[in-house]
Amino acid sequence: MAGEAHITDVAALEEFRRALIRFREEIGVAIAEADSEIKSTFIWLERDRMLHWRRAVPRFEEELTSAKTALFRKEMQTMGTGQRPSTIDEKKAVERHKRRVEEARERLEFTKRWLGTLERNVSLFKGAMAPVSAMYDRELPDAIQRLRNMTLALEAYLATPTVGLAEQVERARAKVANMRRGGEALSADEQAQADRERAELEQDELALAAARDAAIAAIKPGGAPA
Repeated sequence: MAGEAHITDVAALEEFRRALIRFREEIGVAIAEADSEIKSTFIWLERDRMLHWRRAVPRFEEELTSAKTALFRKEMQTMGTGQRPSTIDEKKAVERHKRRVEEARERLEFTKRWLGTLERNVSLFKGAMAPVSAMYDRELPDAIQRLRNMTLALEAYLATPTVGLAEQVERARAKVANMRRGGEALSADEQAQADRERAELEQDELALAAARDAAIAAIKPGGAPA
């Protein structure tokens, strides 16, 4: 028969199991929030910023072309006095549109680089999160189930009589033997009653041993109650 198990508080196991359940729920929320943040950032870069600057570059280039055309036309004009009109405003417009084109091109390149950096960092993040995901998907559910099995087995163990049943069996046998040595004859009914009591005590002893073995098996690594 397996060794004795020293149990002080089965309720503590159940409370610990509930704490693990809450802990797993918190991990699940954190993982979901991280995934959501990553997806929203990808969407913002790819569908918002990338699309915005890809459209902005050709639009600003077209505006620059229009500004250059306006400057060229102004330079070709002549006034009635034979002097050429001032082109200061048109030149300023050209320079302004050039800066906008350059800025849009830079922003587009920055967005591409940031998108690539994000993809690499997300890959590293997922690699670092692999143990946490494994704990969430497999290890914690297994630990929660094992704690539940342990609690059920220990409750069954503690529900069995706490008095030494083997000792009771021996006492019953000794009583019958003493009565026989003392010359006391047992009637058929008394003998049948003694036999029934002995059989019941032996059955209780077997139940106690089974509950004890189940509790110890649940506590051991890889163990589970029968």
